[in-house]
Amino acid sequence: METRLIEDVAAFAQLEPFWNPIVVQSSSNTCHSTFEWLFTWWRYFSADRHLLLLVAYEHGMPAGLAPLYVGNGATESRDLHFLGQGLSDYADFIVPRDRLDIMEELVATVLAYRQLWNGVDLEEIPSESPSRGLLDRLRQVGGTPAVWQTTVRCPYLPIEGSWEAFYAAMGKGFRHEVRNKSNRWNKLNSCPGKGQELCYVDRREVDGVFVNEVVALSDKRRSVDGHRSPFLNHPDQEFLREVLPLMGRRNQLRVTEVRSGNALLAFMLAYHWQGIVYTWNTQYDPALTAYSLGRIALVKLAEQSFREGCRELDFMRGEEPYKFEWTTLFRTNLALRSERTAQPTGDVQTLPGRGTVQVVEGERST
Repeated sequence: METRLIEDVAAFAQLEPFWNPIVVQSSSNTCHSTFEWLFTWWRYFSADRHLLLLVAYEHGMPAGLAPLYVGNGATESRDLHFLGQGLSDYADFIVPRDRLDIMEELVATVLAYRQLWNGVDLEEIPSESPSRGLLDRLRQVGGTPAVWQTTVRCPYLPIEGSWEAFYAAMGKGFRHEVRNKSNRWNKLNSCPGKGQELCYVDRREVDGVFVNEVVALSDKRRSVDGHRSPFLNHPDQEFLREVLPLMGRRNQLRVTEVRSGNALLAFMLAYHWQGIVYTWNTQYDPALTAYSLGRIALVKLAEQSFREGCRELDFMRGEEPYKFEWTTLFRTNLALRSERTAQPTGDVQTLPGRGTVQVVEGERST
């Protein structure tokens, strides 16, 4: 086994044929570990940053990945970060399950390049990650002690049985509200020839026209209540304009739209990877709050996920109450941060383009 350091985008691009097959074998097998997501992210967010992508090779073939970069030291500290940090809901080393030897090799190589970084700021590591124990080796290196912190819960729903049985279990009150809000809209807008009844679109690919609609809807919501959206930030928006069509072409995207006529009233944007549907961004017209269109969009996405034979609906990071209407199950994400950058317990973090999350507790590994 040997490990190589990748520092330029051209060498990064050459890893594409090998990247996703390693992801599928790994415990970090999520939509935000894919080549499409991380390579595109680096193209838009690499300015003045140093790529520190480590690749473990076995018999001459890529076998494990440490997708890292180092801050520039001018506008941000020279800490280790994961590629995608800020917009990714999950991040980790990408190593086949039960291959701790590869993980050990990658961590040892990170330490061997200690002259390139001053500390660590590694976010959104799943608490059950097998890399956690090995990452402890980074905690005391070079006099920069680091702490483990719990950042956020990530609710999820295993998909089992039929949609009809599951939806019935959601309760009469929930079903009644969804049905009544939809009926109420259609009753007011179903005059002959008007053509303004609610309609639902299951979209698998997106283009610039759709993104423009999303931007307009998100801006309308922000103007009313200040709601944040990655579609209104730069370069987040430019990144999404490229990565979403790419993921759509590769069957990694699911979008449910709620429309009336030609107008987009609400949407639920989700990623699809290895039988899991990841809900990532939703928006609705704030003038139509009374119709619960965001909830209706999620119901339609969930129904489609059941009928498609998916195995899980992952609501991703964030503890919004609507997610816990669907499930009581959740996973927990961690961050490993140098103490000088660690969030005090109980503080609220602002995540670029993704809203705020609560730091639940600080934890020191032993």
